[in-house]
Amino acid sequence: MTSHYWLFDLDNTLHHADAGIFAIINHHMTAYLAEHLQLNHTAASALRQRYWQQYGATLAGLKLHHPQIDIQDFLLASHPLELILSQLKPMSNLHQTLPALPGKKIVLSNGPIHYVQALIQAMQLQAYFQQLIGIDNINYHYKPHPRAYQTVCRQLAIHPSQCIMVDDSLANLQTAKTLGMRTVWFGQHTYPQTGIDVAVANMPALAKIGSVLL
Repeated sequence: MTSHYWLFDLDNTLHHADAGIFAIINHHMTAYLAEHLQLNHTAASALRQRYWQQYGATLAGLKLHHPQIDIQDFLLASHPLELILSQLKPMSNLHQTLPALPGKKIVLSNGPIHYVQALIQAMQLQAYFQQLIGIDNINYHYKPHPRAYQTVCRQLAIHPSQCIMVDDSLANLQTAKTLGMRTVWFGQHTYPQTGIDVAVANMPALAKIGSVLL
């Protein structure tokens, strides 16, 4: 029998990143760019946002246009765990929903692995996930770029058709769908959408449709 893998996004899927954590990360990314690229705060903030909008990740713009930047140093500096953990707000019903979903579960995040591990541990979700994958585990490939998903499948020795991607980002899911994954658009803002298998507002809704997707 074929094994199924749930690939869970982290930010705004397993926790409410918009409640404070994204603001912390964005602030520290801007400060890092200002210092290392000799920019004022306004210019650094604009550059961070432009790279995020253009490429899907600020890191991607840095890799392409600023090879002098140490990417791992950037990721460490922009994810200060003590500040981040103080703002952590897990999604409701995680401990009821995750064990109810049949199949193996993986976290796939555009965040660095030290950040992923810290949040999963703080939310006490380690027992539910077979593997945690951060952007630095997949050669800094990032969602929604196809190579991020392809690298994960290669590392896990699985086919995309075995995967169910759960993410709050429509762009991330659209790429996953083109590769053959089933897709769940997660969050209060979601609605039925062409190319997306299911839209769910919260964890209890995900638990109800979990077995249908297999």
